[in-house]
Amino acid sequence: MKKTKTIIELKNVTKKFGTFTAIEDVSFSVEKGEIIGFVGVNGAGKTTTINAMLGFSVPTRGTISLFGERVVPSNAHLSHRHIGYAAGDMELPLHLTGQQYIDFVMSQFKGDHTDRLEALLKQFSPQLEKKIKTLSRGNKQKIALVAAFMTSPDIVVLDEPTSGLDPIMQDAFLELIRSEQKNGVTIFMSSHYLQEVAEVCTRVLLMKNGRIVEDLSAERLQRASGKLVRVVSKKAVIPPPHAKQATTTDNEHGVTTEFSYDGPIPQLQVWLAGLKSVTDLSVGDRTLEAEFRSLYDEGVEVK
Repeated sequence: MKKTKTIIELKNVTKKFGTFTAIEDVSFSVEKGEIIGFVGVNGAGKTTTINAMLGFSVPTRGTISLFGERVVPSNAHLSHRHIGYAAGDMELPLHLTGQQYIDFVMSQFKGDHTDRLEALLKQFSPQLEKKIKTLSRGNKQKIALVAAFMTSPDIVVLDEPTSGLDPIMQDAFLELIRSEQKNGVTIFMSSHYLQEVAEVCTRVLLMKNGRIVEDLSAERLQRASGKLVRVVSKKAVIPPPHAKQATTTDNEHGVTTEFSYDGPIPQLQVWLAGLKSVTDLSVGDRTLEAEFRSLYDEGVEVK
């Protein structure tokens, strides 16, 4: 395994199934220690991208590199020694008990990971003594997460990792991600739960119609939790600098102006103080979900 800062890199990756193009010209890179959120609606191409990235499927064209080495079918298994993986719809061997599955996965890796395993079992409390086929979805997911992290991998790839988990276990998962980040582990996480993405991720890749349409940095993520402003006044107002998605509607109550704001708060305060003939005013927090929806609604162009 090469020592390199860029440990995941996709260049112009396209995957077709017959005449259907699932993903097209997907390019991005991930550096060591980043926590990447991978978001998009169902069918956007997230799982197809992950499968290609891990060597589970061969792209129609484009290149994929892990740890500085190009991934091809003949060597994909080599990088897997340094990667943990769990998916919300992961098919575990139903005839095994949870303990038997954990033992099997552990046997595929070198080293003694007993202490690490015990810590994860304490954190998630999966039911290991029962056959997997008898377990709830949440308990199956806990076993998959323990297996993904127990060998202290350099990269952990997660596809909808908290689906099926109750709120307490979701919190335990987020705490684990924060701990892994401190240890320099790189995590690539697909999720529909935008709040958990906003809490732990350092970057977010937004996929739409098989393409990466936005790469939101940590700074942009902070701005995504900016402000939503609504002003009702007798006359139309001109939104301040840094206002986005401004709309104006006119009815019997006056003119309503709404916009999102991601600029300096003092500038917004000055603008608000200068308003006249205002009959109603509200300023609320913007969320990553609002940013996500606005990008989809705008039909953002592919970069």
